[in-house]
Amino acid sequence: MPTKKKILIVEDDQFTVKLYSNLLADAGFDIISTPIASQALELAKREKPDLMIMDLMLTDGNGFEVIKEIRQDARLKKIPIITLSNLGQETDINEAIKKGSNKYFVKSNTRFEEVVEAVKELIKK
Repeated sequence: MPTKKKILIVEDDQFTVKLYSNLLADAGFDIISTPIASQALELAKREKPDLMIMDLMLTDGNGFEVIKEIRQDARLKKIPIITLSNLGQETDINEAIKKGSNKYFVKSNTRFEEVVEAVKELIKK
């Protein structure tokens, strides 16, 4: 039996973590999460996720920096990153994409299924 694909969710809103953890677990993925930006890189190195879902505004830092650090690490740079944030300004979206995010979703404008579909699409590649 093939091993389940692993997703790292970096998000400090517990409702969002629980919601996406449940949706993605139901879709057949293993989920790990952290609400702390400074732990995200360490967790990614240790767990080697197949994909990351990244918030940008975290209690102890910002997701832009985490994305940048992931992209600078030779072992991690190929991990697809989906940014899921309340920041809807074009400048924020462009900044996340420039730093290395593969897809960007504004939480309030996005159906949950869209994120799940994006995960499946990016992991297949």
